[in-house]
Amino acid sequence: MTTDTIVVGAHARTTDTVLSTAARFAARLSARLVVVRVDDSRVPAEPDDGSGRGATVPLDPDEYDDVVADRSALEATVARLRTDAQITVDVRVLAGDPGKSLARVAADTHAVMIVVGSSNGPAAGLKAALHGSTASFLMHHQLVPVLVVPVSEARP
Repeated sequence: MTTDTIVVGAHARTTDTVLSTAARFAARLSARLVVVRVDDSRVPAEPDDGSGRGATVPLDPDEYDDVVADRSALEATVARLRTDAQITVDVRVLAGDPGKSLARVAADTHAVMIVVGSSNGPAAGLKAALHGSTASFLMHHQLVPVLVVPVSEARP
């Protein structure tokens, strides 16, 4: 028997809301959840195999770098999800373009759904206007359903 997989993009500002939503779907579908944190301020130091275990380097060497604390916070959130939702959860921390990285993980895991957040703050609008949003990229380049969870800056 094959277990379905749901891939969820975990961004620092949207993690709790988006992960909780994805975990509820995973529990209802008896699916495995693959949590993917993509840091677009970093690039792979060596060819990326998509495992989330490869070394990365910041694009700007002078930028504050807190990868360990970020990964620890994500792991704590994921541990809570495993317990609360009683689901299997894998974590991948990648570097590069979020849309392309999520698409690659979805293809590699044969995901049945991708879940991402979409914030509506002023910074989100500017970024989307300049670069396009991750949600929009995925909706136009995927063959599996993409669930976009609205996340306002006022929500926890």
